[in-house]
Amino acid sequence: MAVSTDTAIDPLDRTYLQKNYFALGCGDVLVSVCNIYLESAPQKIEQLHQLLPHNDSGPVISLLHGLKGESGSVGARHVMALAAELEKAARADDLETVRRALPDLELLLQQVITVITQEILS
Repeated sequence: MAVSTDTAIDPLDRTYLQKNYFALGCGDVLVSVCNIYLESAPQKIEQLHQLLPHNDSGPVISLLHGLKGESGSVGARHVMALAAELEKAARADDLETVRRALPDLELLLQQVITVITQEILS
């Protein structure tokens, strides 16, 4: 994995990955976790698109909470942070904030997917 020096825009937290996977000799575990994430995270985004028109915050909270946790496990710190903010908004029944931020969440996720695909799974 190439290590980026610009942590402000890097979609992955390289320090987290180094400490929790590579330093422990668990690069193979990271590959497995990333494969699961690449399948699950986009499905959660699609489910959010389907659920938001129904104005039921319960399932939205659940999806965002899951996305937050999964993103943390692969070091996708920006996706994790935004999912946490949106989960908080959904818990306050502010689904309009979730709707407005969903394109940003998708963009961040796509950046993570690109980096994982090119650097970790290649």
